[in-house]
Amino acid sequence: MHLDQNPFFRKAITPWYDSKPACWMVMGFMLIVFVFALAGMAVASKDPALNEDVWFPGTLAVLSFFLMVKIFFRMRRRSRND
Repeated sequence: MHLDQNPFFRKAITPWYDSKPACWMVMGFMLIVFVFALAGMAVASKDPALNEDVWFPGTLAVLSFFLMVKIFFRMRRRSRND
């Protein structure tokens, strides 16, 4: 369903998955994933047998941090427009 980009008589309805509570829940979950990935990197870097597998928790940490930042800027932009 295509929403009108410039409604003159009402505000556009935000989908439930893009609402403030949903964004805060996703950011909280991504923070938990980020901390988990950092712990995984610490454990994998201490064990010489797992040194070659540090890339996986590192990638997980980078992606979860990127998603947190992206959602934060989306919420900031939306609050400035309201």
